[in-house]
Amino acid sequence: MAKNWEELSGERGQTVATGRLERALKLGGLTAKVTGSALAHTLRKRFGGGDADATTRAVLDNAERIVKVMGEMKGAAMKVGQLLSADPDLVAPEFADHLSKLQKSAPPMTFEQVQRQITTSFDRPLHELYRTFESEPLGAASIGQVHRATLFDGRQVAVKIQYPGIADTLDSDLKNLASVLSVGRIIVDRARLDGFIEEARSAILNEADYALEARTLLRFRSMLRGRPGIKVPDPVFELTGRHVLTMEYCKGEKLDVALNALPDQEQRDAIVTRFVETFVWMFHDRHVLHADPHPGNFLLDDEGNVVLLDFGCTRDFDPELCDGVLRLLRSFWADDIPLMEQNFRDMGFGTAGGKFPDHEVMRAYHRLILEPIRHDAPFSFADWSVHGRIRGFLRENMEMIRMPPPPGLLLYIRVLAGLKGQMTRMKANINLRRLAEEACDRRGVV
Repeated sequence: MAKNWEELSGERGQTVATGRLERALKLGGLTAKVTGSALAHTLRKRFGGGDADATTRAVLDNAERIVKVMGEMKGAAMKVGQLLSADPDLVAPEFADHLSKLQKSAPPMTFEQVQRQITTSFDRPLHELYRTFESEPLGAASIGQVHRATLFDGRQVAVKIQYPGIADTLDSDLKNLASVLSVGRIIVDRARLDGFIEEARSAILNEADYALEARTLLRFRSMLRGRPGIKVPDPVFELTGRHVLTMEYCKGEKLDVALNALPDQEQRDAIVTRFVETFVWMFHDRHVLHADPHPGNFLLDDEGNVVLLDFGCTRDFDPELCDGVLRLLRSFWADDIPLMEQNFRDMGFGTAGGKFPDHEVMRAYHRLILEPIRHDAPFSFADWSVHGRIRGFLRENMEMIRMPPPPGLLLYIRVLAGLKGQMTRMKANINLRRLAEEACDRRGVV
């Protein structure tokens, strides 16, 4: 445990750019590099110096540049990258693998910045607030990083500290990011860019208010209290503000790691089923979601409880939209593609009056992406690799971009992608269709 606070200042970590001008210059420089790279490649092709391999290299080089800067800047830049990585239909295939790196832990900020944020938030030095405070973060993400500490009454707590200047630079960051995304050939459908940026803005504003997250923790603790085997940490309001959140420290191992260590497949599947069933219940029965499915946000404690962490990104949904998802599944199971198209239109997919893909294309695509939920039987995720097949399908059937989802479903899609990744890592073998049909029955969707 760290006790000599001054010696820790400036230790391992990166200083996060905090000013609008500093961040604008960094993103502006990135845009210039990406634009220059694209222009140089275009000229090489025009004068006979380009080939398919060169095109791929140029795109991948730009992907590396963009992802590196997003990770360093954190805030809006990193959050946008994480949101993009969750929607394979939205992102050019060449970028998908690079963007997935942003779902992992980011380089932390320096301890000097951590100490300054806490002292500024409570107008008291760090050593007067916590008996002990570990200098090495437990994890670093897009909006902030988490450290373990001890209160003077002996309670073990986790302290989440926000990167400085995140909210203040949000709009300028998003404006500059839109330029990068436009010239970098990241977005498959440019018409979706404005809606995507606005959805990202809303998510970041909510996530950047740690006082709101503390209240959300309390709300979800109350809501999930009656579900056996599910746990949510308790906030410590007296040491929480807009930029610092103190909460109960929940000891446990990352859920996927813990489950993979269990020799009993049946026990593993029972825990995964409980985990997924909780998300189904939240969305379809309570119309709300924990919407940050980062693998580090789920633990398995010593008592076998699944612990849900990080409630900065949650979303309430219109009950009609949630029921619309169930109606889509009913039409898919009935193989009624005309009804399925109407359900998509009713939910706001595509453009008003716009043409949808051919029904055979829609049938083939949804059989591909909904394979785990197609039959009333356990589905094994261990060997289910679908992203490559989705990208190949979209290359051959670009008409699928005619039915982009409404912006209000972006976080829901992100959660589905995150849960799919979790189930793959946990080698799950569960009956998803049964869980979905039970939700249909509870909601009266026939």
